[in-house]
Amino acid sequence: MTIEKTAVSCCSRYRPIHGVDRLTIWTDRTVSEAELEELHEHCTDLKVKHGQPKFQANRKCKLELFQPSRECLCLLRQILGAEINADLTYVELARDVTSTKAMRMALRSVFLGAVKVPHQRSCFIKYEGTYYCGDRRSENDGRDGCVLALYTDRSSKINNARPEAGAMKCFHVELRLSGKAALAKHGIRSLDDLIHFNHKQHWQTSLKFYVLPSKTELGRLLAACCGGRMDASDTAYLKRANRWLEKHSLDGQFIMHNALKATPELERRLAQTDWSSLLESAKKLIQSY
Repeated sequence: MTIEKTAVSCCSRYRPIHGVDRLTIWTDRTVSEAELEELHEHCTDLKVKHGQPKFQANRKCKLELFQPSRECLCLLRQILGAEINADLTYVELARDVTSTKAMRMALRSVFLGAVKVPHQRSCFIKYEGTYYCGDRRSENDGRDGCVLALYTDRSSKINNARPEAGAMKCFHVELRLSGKAALAKHGIRSLDDLIHFNHKQHWQTSLKFYVLPSKTELGRLLAACCGGRMDASDTAYLKRANRWLEKHSLDGQFIMHNALKATPELERRLAQTDWSSLLESAKKLIQSY
């Protein structure tokens, strides 16, 4: 299990836990369920499907692992050995923060209000309580190579955690990487790469976070980058900012990514922030309720 050390001022119970939420591997030889029996102790579920897809002569067996621990991945590498090729095609990298409902809601609010997903052309949408950035269709239907998903209404299961009924829920954000190109872009080309993957560094570099200035200053920046009047009143700037914030909100939640997709000129004018600062902002938001 990988636990990130955040700023000293952040309570230890808010430290993120990292892991693989889901993994799909194709092997070039058939692997029986009996050979993989030992893995069941180190992941929450394991599915084995035999069969060769069309035009894929090197793919004979599909393995799907759910919430595998690092030990599970090491055991799998040992079972497959050097004779069986493991072709990774889909990985979900997850970050969980188990906390009270108030903290989960606050963290979701500040996260969505600050995050920008680089190289993602899609906007965030909300579906059945989960926020998605990217096409979330199935693997066989040609989904985006990189999809971000966020929810706050389930207990953490990564690293083979098996929460009891009624266990505290978590803030869960995951990056779904589909296809060799997307995986390689994040440094995952083999099972060994995933075993030694630096989750903390990944979450520090894969997303960007920005801070909005006061609404009046935001209105000025919007006027400057969108061709508005630079000699308008503070009231006019305030109204411009409020319209912009409302336009790029989902159910009252401002979405920074969507806003910057529509107003790309603004991005270089905003100050960046980091995960530790988001945690502090979430705690302050709770105190303001």
